[in-house]
This record gives sequence, structure tokens and C-alpha cells, in this order.
Amino acid sequence: MDEKKPAEQNEPHVNPLAVDQLEQIKRAVPDTSQRLFDFLVTNLKPIAIGCGLIILAAAGYAGVEKWRASQVAKAGDQLGVVLIDKDDAAARTQALEEFLKDAPAGLAPTAQLELAAAATLAGRYDTAAKAWAELEGSASADMRAMAGIGHAKCLLLSGKSADALAKLNALKTSAPEAYAQAITRQIAVAAEAAGDAKTASAAYAELAQKAEGAEKPFFEFKANQSQPKS
Repeated sequence: MDEKKPAEQNEPHVNPLAVDQLEQIKRAVPDTSQRLFDFLVTNLKPIAIGCGLIILAAAGYAGVEKWRASQVAKAGDQLGVVLIDKDDAAARTQALEEFLKDAPAGLAPTAQLELAAAATLAGRYDTAAKAWAELEGSASADMRAMAGIGHAKCLLLSGKSADALAKLNALKTSAPEAYAQAITRQIAVAAEAAGDAKTASAAYAELAQKAEGAEKPFFEFKANQSQPKS
């Protein structure tokens, strides 16, 4: 007597057209929506999800992205107007502060850089320092280094030489090597302003060791001049 084979479980039929369209959509959208599409692929059922629903979801996502892009473009136009029309440093500073209140994340770093420059020219060193401080939170090591140097410069211009020196000393241990000389220069200037002769002399001596041409004797002179008086 032949054994009866267990009845094969019917797999739900997936419309191949829907899968094909879904794959095309996946290739066209940003990675941020990958999890959504992975979920749809895994759970695709002929009754629950059809071609129309998939296309509708993609259209909705595209609509949001289009709206976001239009807002960024509009904000970019506004930033351009500020940079072109506001020649006066004080007026530009004020306009950039207003712009940054609602600036898209993608434009904020550019606006912060412009604000730092404009505020410095306007003599608003505290405002410039805050702009640099925002940029110090960047994911880019280069931007963090440049922002740290800029922040320290603003502190120095504000008469906070000891704070500037402390920031520069900390920055030197974390910044990329390409910024070491620029930071050491600022350390020498800040140390002189703060009355720290030993640190100033050491910084100038370090610069003299790496300098070439006319700079070398200048740094050697500054290193000797800055030595603590016994």
C-alpha cells in the first residue's frame, strides 16, 4: 500500500511584476528607506500588498523628499542673498543669526562659518566663538581642528588668553598632524599674551626646529626672547 505523501503547503503567490517594480524602486531611493523596502519584500502577499500600494508608498516618500529638497533650495537662496546683499559685517552677522534659527542641517555649517567670519570682523568675538564652538561638534576631524583654532583666536581677541591657551594645548593632542604647526604658532602667541614665558619659549623653539628660510632665525629669536628671566 502506497504511503500518502503529506500535502504540500501552498505558498502564497507573489506577483512577479510587483517584485520587479519593488526592486527598481529600491535601486532608485536613498539607503535611508532600505529597511522599509526590506520589510515589504519579506512580507509581500498578494492580498495585503499589491503593485499599487508599493508604488503609492514610494510616491509618498518621493513627495516628502521633494518637499525637503525644495526647502533646502529655498534656504540656500536665502543664504545667498544674505552673503551678497550684506556687505557690512554687523548687518551680515545679524542676518546670519536669523538665518541659522531655521537653517536646514545641510546648510548650517556653511552659515556658521560665515557667521564666525562676519562676527569677528564686527568685533563680536563672543558670537564668533559660539559659531566656532558649534563647528567643533563636526564629524570631520579637519573641521574640528579649524574650528578649534578659530575658537581659540576669538578667545584671544576677547582678552581671554589663558582660556585660549588651554584650548590650544588640548587641541594639539587631538588634531590631525597637518594642523600641528598652525596650532603651535597660536600657542606661542597665546602663551605670550597670558604671560606664560616657558610655554611661549618652548613653542617658538619647536617652530624654529621645523622652520626653513627667513622664518627660522625669527623663531629662534622669539624663543630666546621669551625665555623666563632668572
